[in-house]
Amino acid sequence: MLRASWQHCWVPKRSSGPQTPLRDQVDELISGWANERPDLDTTALAVVYRLTRVAAVWNGEVERLFAGFGLTSTDFAVLAVLRRHGPPYRLNQRQILRELRLTSGTVSLRVDKMVERGLVIRGADPADGRAMVIGLTDMGSRMFDRVAPDHLANEARLLAAIPPDDRLALARILRGILIDVEQPENDRPDVRLGFVSAGATAAQRKRAELGLGAQHGLLVETVIPGGPAELAGIRVGDTISHVDGRELHSLACLAGLLDEAAGQAPGRVMTVVRGTRSLRLNLDA
Repeated sequence: MLRASWQHCWVPKRSSGPQTPLRDQVDELISGWANERPDLDTTALAVVYRLTRVAAVWNGEVERLFAGFGLTSTDFAVLAVLRRHGPPYRLNQRQILRELRLTSGTVSLRVDKMVERGLVIRGADPADGRAMVIGLTDMGSRMFDRVAPDHLANEARLLAAIPPDDRLALARILRGILIDVEQPENDRPDVRLGFVSAGATAAQRKRAELGLGAQHGLLVETVIPGGPAELAGIRVGDTISHVDGRELHSLACLAGLLDEAAGQAPGRVMTVVRGTRSLRLNLDA
């Protein structure tokens, strides 16, 4: 657990009495709101604001390293995605946009600069005349080989304050968040059960728009005709909150529950929140 492995990082006792954890600026912010508006629930703020602040610091450090090579983080990301896919080191620009989750304007501007420097080439896609293909040049490949070791070493330095076990735990937590908000395209656990969900974050937002209370779970956006979910009576707009009595918080959580049940009887009891009602539906997976 994160808390357990961080205990040794707390301020040592002076003589006697309980240990006191160091406080950061977010702690001070939360304390201020506790005094001014004790009715506000700042639990999420404690996580989200810390992630935002850490990301800002880390992004600055990463950009500073890339700037030393005359690159931006977008430049390096383009070089990396081309190199990672292997020979012939060419990709349709649309695929690059999907993988990097960047806008076409951002990538096009940077690719223009990279073409001028001889790091990449750009030409029409022979398979789609309306699309462009970006290719890695020998110079671009050498640039990646120069930058990559320093970049990885820099990232390792940014994690120096986090014990190794906590890095693995933090990676698992962040993976679950990204799976929920980015919605993977392949091997989705919800599709295996006959529905497509919008994820836990979208479920909370939709319920808020409808004036309903907060509810953990996955929001059903599509029910696949003839699939297990449709046969069980699951509808578009339902929020699936539990599977076999276990709380469901994300797609990663659902995948874990299904993996745990591998080899067992295929039946699933789904707890579904429909408006203000809670239903238990039997799903034959």
